Amino acid sequence: MTQLVWHSTFASPTGYSSSSRAIVAGLAATGLAVRPLYLFDADDAERIYGTVPPAIHALQQLPIRLDVPQVVYGRGELFCKNSGSYRIGFTMLETDRLPTHWVAQANLMDEVWTPTAWGCAVFAASGVRRPLHAIPLGVDVSVFTPGTPRRELTDHTVFLSVFEWSQRKGWDILLSAYRTAFKPTDPVVLVLKIDHRVAGNPLRELAGILSDQAPPVAVIYNQTFNPARMAELYRSADCFVLPSRGEGWGMPVLEAMACGLPVIATAWSGPTTFLDDTCGYPLPIRGLVPTGIPTGPYADACWAEPDFDALVELLRHVHRQRDEARQRGGQAALRAQAWSWQNSTQTILNRLRAIGVEVVDEKH
Repeated sequence: MTQLVWHSTFASPTGYSSSSRAIVAGLAATGLAVRPLYLFDADDAERIYGTVPPAIHALQQLPIRLDVPQVVYGRGELFCKNSGSYRIGFTMLETDRLPTHWVAQANLMDEVWTPTAWGCAVFAASGVRRPLHAIPLGVDVSVFTPGTPRRELTDHTVFLSVFEWSQRKGWDILLSAYRTAFKPTDPVVLVLKIDHRVAGNPLRELAGILSDQAPPVAVIYNQTFNPARMAELYRSADCFVLPSRGEGWGMPVLEAMACGLPVIATAWSGPTTFLDDTCGYPLPIRGLVPTGIPTGPYADACWAEPDFDALVELLRHVHRQRDEARQRGGQAALRAQAWSWQNSTQTILNRLRAIGVEVVDEKH
C-alpha cells in the first residue's frame, strides 16, 4: 500500500533525476512503499534520455494515492502539481533570494524542504512562511571512493573541474586564474568535463580566454559518464576546483571529496555545508553581485563573486604543497562518509515519522 508519492523527474540528465533515483531506492530499501510519479510526460523523458532503473519501474506499479503525503521535488514553480494529503515542496536555488512566484507556491505547501541550512535561511528571507527543513542530498560512498595513486603524469598536478557550461559555474574565473597562476611549461594540467546542450560554442570561448600561451588544458565535451566512470575520473586528478557563483548543493564537490580529492570551491551557498579548510580549500568571495540575468529564476537576484586573486594563490599553493593537499583529500573522503545517501534517506524518514507516516524502524 502506497505510503508516499515522490513526484519528480527520473530519466533526464539532471541532478534532480539522479538524486530522485537514489532517494526513492533508499526509501524503498527500508520498506517504505514509495510511488515514483513523473513531473513531466514519462514516455517523452524516456524516449529522449533513456530508461530508468528497473526498480523505479517496479515501484510505478503501485497505485497513485491522493490520501498520502506527496513530495514534489523540482523547480519551485512546479509545487502546484502537488496533489497529496500532506504537501511537501522540495527544491533549491543558487542565489540570495527566491523568485516571488516560487515563494507564492511554497507558501501553499504544508512544509518546504531544501538541502541546506543556508538554503533554509534564503527561503525564509525571501518570504517563505511554511515550516522549512534542511534535507541533505548525498553521495554513493560505495562507488565514489579513494583509489590507488596515479601512475601517469606523476610529476604533474592534475586539476579537474566538472560542470554544465553556464556563467554560474565560474568557468571564466577558473580559466583566467589558471592561466595567471602557471606558465605553459609548468608541470600542471587542467581537465574540464563540460556539459553543454544549448546553442553556443564553449570551445571557441575557451580558446579566447586561454590563448596560445596558456598552460595545458584537456576537455571532455558532452560525454555522459556512469557513476563508476565518473569516480575513475575524479581519482585521476590531484585536486578538484569549482569557483562557482552559487550552488544549491554541490554534487560534484561532494563526489570529488568522497574520492579523496582536496577541493577548491567557493565559500558560499550549498558546499559550505560539508567543505571547510580541514578537508579542502574554501575560496573566499569578494561579495555578492547581481546575476545580470534579466529573466528566469535568477532575475533580480545576487550571487557570489569568487575572489580571483585568492583562486590564483590557491591553485599555486596546491601545486607547491602536494603532500598537504593529499592529506586534506584524505580528510575529505572521511567527511563525505557523513553525507551518504543513507544519511539523506534517514533524514527523510525522520521527517515522515514526524508527520505521522508509519515507517519501518531503521534497524530492520
